[in-house]
Amino acid sequence: MHTIENWSAPAQIFSPEAGRLHLWRIDLDATGEKDPAHLLSEDELERARRFLSDEDRHRFVRARSAMRTILGQYLETAPEELAFVYGPQGKPFLVSPATVLAFNLSHSGGLALLAVSRETALGIDLERPRDRPNLPAIARRVFDAEVQQELARLDGAALTQAFFFFWTGLEARMKALGNGIFTTRQPTRDADLKIRHFIPEKGYMAAVAMEQNTPPPADWETWLFT
Repeated sequence: MHTIENWSAPAQIFSPEAGRLHLWRIDLDATGEKDPAHLLSEDELERARRFLSDEDRHRFVRARSAMRTILGQYLETAPEELAFVYGPQGKPFLVSPATVLAFNLSHSGGLALLAVSRETALGIDLERPRDRPNLPAIARRVFDAEVQQELARLDGAALTQAFFFFWTGLEARMKALGNGIFTTRQPTRDADLKIRHFIPEKGYMAAVAMEQNTPPPADWETWLFT
């Protein structure tokens, strides 16, 4: 699996060409001189207030404000002026300003990834693989028979790694389609989605899905949000 080691702040932000992928790494535990919550909309602030822990609340605000800042740079629009609508499973879409940009955000622990392309269905998932006693039960709920059989042959660390490999791929696919992972799958459109797995940082696993032919990780623009 490809490991991304070169994350750097871009000298210039430019809109991706069709079929290309820009991937942003966001440190959710970074602290700045100014609280970025002022960039969020009222519905985002309401979501932030629902978190029970200050750490989770800070990470959510940091992820959403970073997404707004990055998209605003692409669109030459102030982050707080961006307007979103949400699909049935909560996937955000930009409605103002009008754009052909496609984007998707995923976060786990202290790390977030934002994928950006254009004119394509796009989904990304980020996870920290960790052992759980109920992995086989979850697998029976979400994976097809072939994947279940493959996982049944494994145990221990090998099972954990394989489970999250398939989980991130399925989650990225479902997010590209605007579905939840426990909703009914759509095999006709699934067949058109190309999944790429990668490691953004030690201890994490991720996958990205695009309706267009997803370029290999070596061809991605991998940028660091600062």
